[in-house]
Amino acid sequence: MFSNIFSKQFSSILNYSFLILISMSSVGLFSGAIYAAEKSSHNSQQIATLTVNINKASAEEISDVMTGVGLKKAVAIVEYRKKMGGFKIVDDLLGVKGIGPATLKKNRHKLKL
Repeated sequence: MFSNIFSKQFSSILNYSFLILISMSSVGLFSGAIYAAEKSSHNSQQIATLTVNINKASAEEISDVMTGVGLKKAVAIVEYRKKMGGFKIVDDLLGVKGIGPATLKKNRHKLKL
C-alpha cells in the first residue's frame, strides 16, 4: 500500500515537472522567436540607410545623417545652399568649405537632391 501511494505521488510529481519543463521550453522558444524578430527588425533598420535632402534639410538634420559632418559644417552647407540657390548635383557640396572628396565619398549614398 505504501508503495502504491508513493508511486501515485511520484507519478504526479513527474507529470507536474514535465508540464513545467514543457511550459519553460515554450516560453523559451517564444521569447527566442520574439528576440529573433526584434533582431531582424533592428537589422532591417540598420540596412536601410538614412538619407538627407541637402536642398531642404535643416543643419541639424544634415549633421545627424552625414558622417564626419558636425553642426558647424552643416550650418555652412545650409548657408552655401541659400547663397547659391540650392545644389544642382551632389558634387556641388565640394564648394562648401570643410567638405572635401573624402567626406563626399563617405556620404554620397546618404544624399539626395
